[in-house]
Amino acid sequence: MNEMSVTPKTEAGTAAKMPWAMSPEDWPGLRAAEAWMQIGSEAWTFWADRIRADVQTERELVHCTNPIDAQVVLMRHVHKMMEDYHREAGRLVEMLHTVPGAAAVLDE
Repeated sequence: MNEMSVTPKTEAGTAAKMPWAMSPEDWPGLRAAEAWMQIGSEAWTFWADRIRADVQTERELVHCTNPIDAQVVLMRHVHKMMEDYHREAGRLVEMLHTVPGAAAVLDE
């Protein structure tokens, strides 16, 4: 063994806290950073899906031959959009509970 592989001892005989001696799971803020990255990824995926749905609605509107068909397409679009935003808000709040310290703020 060399001196780099031995954990230094303090006067009391306990291992000294050294940042490089910690495993990556113990790094401060790692859980929070991972949670925020997952939330960001979820949000961007949601926005991409919503843009695809908006484009699809525009395609359907272009092919409408009368105002009634256009109203039906728009009503379906708005209904699905409201459901999507409601579901996504719930999903994001659930994901926020994984961020250390965020649950206390959300539950106030």
